[in-house]
Amino acid sequence: MDDAERSEQWVTNQLDRLEDTYGSAPVHQLGWTVPAGRYERAADAEETERAAAGVHVTNDAEEVLLVRDRGGEWACPRGPVETGESLEAGAKRNVREATGIACTIESVERVTIVGIGDETDRERPQIYCLVVRFVGSCGPDERVECTESPVRWRSSRPTDRLDAGVLAI
Repeated sequence: MDDAERSEQWVTNQLDRLEDTYGSAPVHQLGWTVPAGRYERAADAEETERAAAGVHVTNDAEEVLLVRDRGGEWACPRGPVETGESLEAGAKRNVREATGIACTIESVERVTIVGIGDETDRERPQIYCLVVRFVGSCGPDERVECTESPVRWRSSRPTDRLDAGVLAI
């Protein structure tokens, strides 16, 4: 089995596991073409290194936890999953590192499958990555600890469209 087939099988296994654990969730798929060097790095990466995860965290006051991302936008905390981590463990670690808050995971809000292709050789098979946004909460005593980027709680309204795009890999 080559790198592309292994990446596809890993994504399929993770999707099955998430559905068994949390039920169904919206799954989106998109493709990126990248320079050959980036394609090679994706192909050589461990499976979990091809994943990013975050959590849409709310508190008892129905506020949403947000961090300012690299693009200057307010978004749910997220980041890469490390080697040997589950998607859930990586998502909770990303929240804790970005905000100082410990959260629990309750469900899956959104899954995005990203197929990475080589822009110089379109015949090469895509390498698949997975981006997962979970839904979670934290206890009433959790306080925001501003670490590397600004962090805040924001009142959530039904008309809000927070972090509607893909989580950055």
